[in-house]
Amino acid sequence: MRATATNIESIFLLAPDRDRALANAVASVSQGKPDATAELNGVGIRLWIVRDVSRFPFPVSPLYIADGHHRYETASAYALENPAADRVLALIVSAHDPGLAVLPTHRVIFGTGRDVERMLPRWREWFEVQPLAADRDPVGALASIGKGRTACLVADRSQILALLLKPRALPDRLPSLSQSTAVRDLDVAQIESLVVKEVLGAGMSTPIVRYVADANEALGMVQHGGAAVAVLLNPTKVEQVFAVADAGDVMPPKSTYFVPKVPSGLVLRPL
Repeated sequence: MRATATNIESIFLLAPDRDRALANAVASVSQGKPDATAELNGVGIRLWIVRDVSRFPFPVSPLYIADGHHRYETASAYALENPAADRVLALIVSAHDPGLAVLPTHRVIFGTGRDVERMLPRWREWFEVQPLAADRDPVGALASIGKGRTACLVADRSQILALLLKPRALPDRLPSLSQSTAVRDLDVAQIESLVVKEVLGAGMSTPIVRYVADANEALGMVQHGGAAVAVLLNPTKVEQVFAVADAGDVMPPKSTYFVPKVPSGLVLRPL
């Protein structure tokens, strides 16, 4: 920002948009011919310019940072140096936009000595554990078994296990879980604490963790890429993101992946 005096990419904001005014307005505008088109990595991009912004329903409710909190903090710090730069370029997306998707971020762990069989007794204290049949689609199976309950898949080179959290399995206080109810209720927080940390601490070698949005890619890294274990999660719901923010808390690291993302440089804003 110091070098360019320009916002070259936007932060990603979510609007609750309970009356769908924003979603409807965007849908209406995008019925016309786009002002510009482009393509990046096989993804088509269309851009419309709204010239009469007074007729556009900007949200009056609080907005939630879905992606770009570091950019937001950087912009805030820059504004202290340059008081005129008191705005930041933002993409505002309705929570009801049909194109909005929240993907999970799966955990892929590298490191020797991480034998899933040795961790099963510990996991069975918290979870119902069952093998996933070879003919079942892992992503579809996880979505099915995780309806209404915390669930994950744990895969090594020989098997895929489904872990389903037992009812009332969590004590009131678990040191490794945040004490914010909104965060404690997240699948990703519970799986990170009860599953991922168990895997990380199992071996003597220093683990390497990679975060992958594509479940099949994560499984492939176990089967063919030298990874020891993959932990697959269901996506976090948008309303859960709102609940965490409303509680004054922050989402755990690598807990959401919002798509589609607007490319850097699509819109530039001089400061």
